[in-house]
Amino acid sequence: MDFLSFIHINQTASAPALDAKLVAEEIDKIFPSCKIDIRPPFKYEEKMIEQAKIADIKQPFENQPYQEQDGKVRMTIPLYDGFVMQKMFAEMIPTAEISLAHIHIIFTTILTCTFSEDDWRYHGRAVICGTPSIVSTTGIVEALAKPREFYLAQLLGGMAEDNDTLKKKFAGRFIDYHDEDKITAASINYALQAIFFFITGGEPFCNNKDCRLFNAHWQEELIYTIEKRTLCSHHRNLANKLPKGQPRAGRF
Repeated sequence: MDFLSFIHINQTASAPALDAKLVAEEIDKIFPSCKIDIRPPFKYEEKMIEQAKIADIKQPFENQPYQEQDGKVRMTIPLYDGFVMQKMFAEMIPTAEISLAHIHIIFTTILTCTFSEDDWRYHGRAVICGTPSIVSTTGIVEALAKPREFYLAQLLGGMAEDNDTLKKKFAGRFIDYHDEDKITAASINYALQAIFFFITGGEPFCNNKDCRLFNAHWQEELIYTIEKRTLCSHHRNLANKLPKGQPRAGRF
């Protein structure tokens, strides 16, 4: 079976703001020889996913306190270990589709995170690459930093300016939950990163700020790349080198 023949797009039921059809159309422009399908909502048991929940962001997953006995930690937005979730979801994929011919991308509102040994804590992530790749729409909003001036205003403003007032002041410089068009556009970037993860052998990001694969850490960087809507010449050439063949029947 050919490498990168099928790209499967899944949404969990909790990610309705995303326009999966538009994501599929944009991927199709870059990989026209692949069969791209949008599948029914990806379903999982809540009890299962709770096993990936993080109670202490400063402890790796194997040292997490037992959830039901830990009543001290309360997070505004629950965090879930992205690699543990990935392993759980992979077990739900048909065995015949566990190969380099099939790429699975799951979109969810669950805030995925990974543990960093650099500062010994968990960090929110917008994308977890692999089988399957997981794109978190909540991660698009929460995992990337807002403008520095936003946080400075928070520190200096005290109670003078509430969060909603600050968001209005810095509107357009970050992505919020109601920005459905930008969330979809950002999701396209992360879906492409998930695909190029396999094409490049594990290097999904680009250092070129004009490229859709740029590893943005700030909201403004991400907005810039989604407005550019382009791949750099290097990654465009990698995509063009893939076997083209004929577009497959039964498209999204």
